[in-house]
Amino acid sequence: MRLVRAAGAIVVRDRDGAIDVALVHRPAYDDWSFPKGKLEGDEDERAAAIREVGEEIGLRCSLDEDLGVVTYVDGRGRPKVVRYWRMRASADAVLAPAHEIDVAEWVPVDEASARLTYRHDRELLARVIGQALPTTVTPTYLIRHAKAGSRSAWPEPDELRPISRSGRRQAKRLIERFTGMPVRRLFSSPFHRCIQTLEPLAEARGLEIELAAELAEGAPPAAAEALILAAAADGPAAFSTHGDVQAGVVQDLLDRGVRLDGELVAFRKGGTWILDVLGGKIAAARYLSPPSGEAGRRELSRGARGASGPSA
Repeated sequence: MRLVRAAGAIVVRDRDGAIDVALVHRPAYDDWSFPKGKLEGDEDERAAAIREVGEEIGLRCSLDEDLGVVTYVDGRGRPKVVRYWRMRASADAVLAPAHEIDVAEWVPVDEASARLTYRHDRELLARVIGQALPTTVTPTYLIRHAKAGSRSAWPEPDELRPISRSGRRQAKRLIERFTGMPVRRLFSSPFHRCIQTLEPLAEARGLEIELAAELAEGAPPAAAEALILAAAADGPAAFSTHGDVQAGVVQDLLDRGVRLDGELVAFRKGGTWILDVLGGKIAAARYLSPPSGEAGRRELSRGARGASGPSA
């Protein structure tokens, strides 16, 4: 699964109580949408959104509210996830179309939906202006891989290190642990121990395991979260990953003020964080201890994530 990540903004201006939104026309696709574009290099989503607005409509605006994501399949058949922010421009702001844009217009917000080409853009606008409120929660499951053998004692590449005997027991017990929990798709880090963690559940549910680099050890938490949100558009999904990725995602949620169940943030091997997706965002998270009940936990506080993270 090759995920395309992008960022953009709904740029608004207030003219004495009349709200306008900036829409752009791309001649290559003959469509009307919001300014957006793919992330470049190691760029994060916030930086990409600011850059794209500057390049496409000539405005430098600060980020306001995080509006969540929209997901769809692009013209080349790749899953694409776009995170949007609200940006506010001054009442006299002038749009200067450039880059891939030939026309940029301020459109009254109550007329913008009719101008937008794509349904996902119309749905996003409706969420923003309060015409439609998301009510359906989609559960997703971020699992730290089961117990594995010693990293230092393993003579081969670490990507090939398998789960241990107790780890195999943990993996099998996930079948029972997930009883009654809906799971439509399974994703795993390409590392062998993460794949093995999902294999019993995959066999029991008759599902294939899809490999995703966004879940590999050392992957940025934002990439893993983007994958989770993209997959959630298709329904509940489970993700097998490493301790550093799991902790990174949860720390980012904590930093953004997302409600987490309990004060202690735990990351035991085989443990699961249930992430509730609502309206293109992770709205809440709660921890589910591993089937074996093994000890091991780690404290997190806002802005205080350790550099190394939990051992993977």
